[in-house]
Amino acid sequence: MFANILKMKRNKNLKKIEICNECGRDVSWNSGLFVNRILDLDDYKTRKENGKPFPNGDYICRECDEKLNLCK
Repeated sequence: MFANILKMKRNKNLKKIEICNECGRDVSWNSGLFVNRILDLDDYKTRKENGKPFPNGDYICRECDEKLNLCK
């Protein structure tokens, strides 16, 4: 997990896609969902294999995180 973070910090050209990978909502600055968003450290391929509806999204919004935690 920490190796992924270090790779992201080294690659300055890597742009995060600021949408929730569960609901597709915008979680960028001034969206109202920026503060409580959670970074999803899985790569696109893993998110696709796990059946995420929006695998391009690099974050999970607070509402979706709460729904996912209730299901566990």
